[in-house]
Amino acid sequence: MRKLLITIGCIALAGCCGVVFALSEESATAAVTMQEKAWSDAVIHHDTAKVAAILADDFVGIDGRGFVSDKAAELKEAAPPQANSTDPQLAKEELSDIKVRIYGDTAVLTAINTAHFSAAGKESVIKYRRTTVWVRKSNAWRCVSFHGSRILEPTKS
Repeated sequence: MRKLLITIGCIALAGCCGVVFALSEESATAAVTMQEKAWSDAVIHHDTAKVAAILADDFVGIDGRGFVSDKAAELKEAAPPQANSTDPQLAKEELSDIKVRIYGDTAVLTAINTAHFSAAGKESVIKYRRTTVWVRKSNAWRCVSFHGSRILEPTKS
């Protein structure tokens, strides 16, 4: 009888551990998704302090044109534009098809990004697939890498 109770206890404990793991993976997925959206919002609102808190110090990004950037370049891009600037400014981003995979203290997020830009009164929209890699340190998720690949729409004949 005692062996039976021990066996049942072990099975129950193993089941609980699986539930805890699933809940922690679910909360990690939610936290990474929230950070991804917060990064987008911080860039749109020129909140360089928030961008600095989201990106790891050794961040490396590669945009859809193949340009490589680091944290300093990302902070410069997120800064408010000069008064006479004609450079395109990010006005809105829509993230869709978000998928997050958790590997312990590392997460890989993929999504489709529809970016709306404004420059000299003209609007443009660019769609691209993005992949970001996140690492959890001191209980905070920081982005260590970004890669974007532009989605080219088929030409209409």
